[in-house]
Amino acid sequence: MKRFQQGKAPPPGYCSRQIDACQALLAAQACPVRLGWNAAEVFAEFDGWWLTSAFTPVVDRAGRLAAMAARLHIHGHFGQTLPADWLFALHYAEPETLALLQAVRVLHLLNHRGRHPPGTRVRLDLDPRLCHARSLRIVDFTADVLERLALPASDVDFLLFADASTLDTARALVVRYRALGHGLALGGFGTGAQDLLHLWQTEPDGLVLAPRIMAAAFVYPVVREAVLTLMPQLVAQGYTLGVDDIACGRQLRMARQMGASRYAGPYEGLQQQGGLCHAAAS
Repeated sequence: MKRFQQGKAPPPGYCSRQIDACQALLAAQACPVRLGWNAAEVFAEFDGWWLTSAFTPVVDRAGRLAAMAARLHIHGHFGQTLPADWLFALHYAEPETLALLQAVRVLHLLNHRGRHPPGTRVRLDLDPRLCHARSLRIVDFTADVLERLALPASDVDFLLFADASTLDTARALVVRYRALGHGLALGGFGTGAQDLLHLWQTEPDGLVLAPRIMAAAFVYPVVREAVLTLMPQLVAQGYTLGVDDIACGRQLRMARQMGASRYAGPYEGLQQQGGLCHAAAS
């Protein structure tokens, strides 16, 4: 694909020394991953696939840019794509899975550093449901990447996904990442029978409502009544509430009723806010 033809020089805003430092860090791992770049972005090649970063603005109640949420995009050499979720990694043994997770961590942080103004926060997914103890092995690796990019840990937040099988790992991740200065929120909230228990046991800074719960609340009155009752109570307890995938003004108003203070999604008004704030920050 033309998009993944190697450029002569790094894109504007990127530092070649930082790219080289991250490439050296990946090359020293058990399963090396190669980085490349074009005129606009850094990408990675992994097992015949190209990996890229996409970012969605997350805005606060006042419409100010609060963070950029990173998402993985996966492309084939002939234009085919895979769903950009962690099921992609289930095909690999532990060394390859660890290499993939390390590559994605480098990719998102490098592209965040190159594309966004200093001081902009970035939100990364953290999913021990797939990684289990491998996630803990990436904590120190992440610190090494941040040092090479001169990025403060306080600018990097994590959205943690956990279930009963990974609760111990999730709690250990919260402790270790928080000790390094990162913020953490519990993601996918509302889809598990024990989500409240997991919230209290992991003690994150906040939570993000699962998109399908928001969609159900939009359609079914009983779900809407439940979230409009529970979410404000959790906010009152000190948790920061985020709502992603907001697609219309009615969903935005519902999120505000819940007490949410972080909003993201394709709704045009929300995108304009995030885009305007991002442009102002530039």
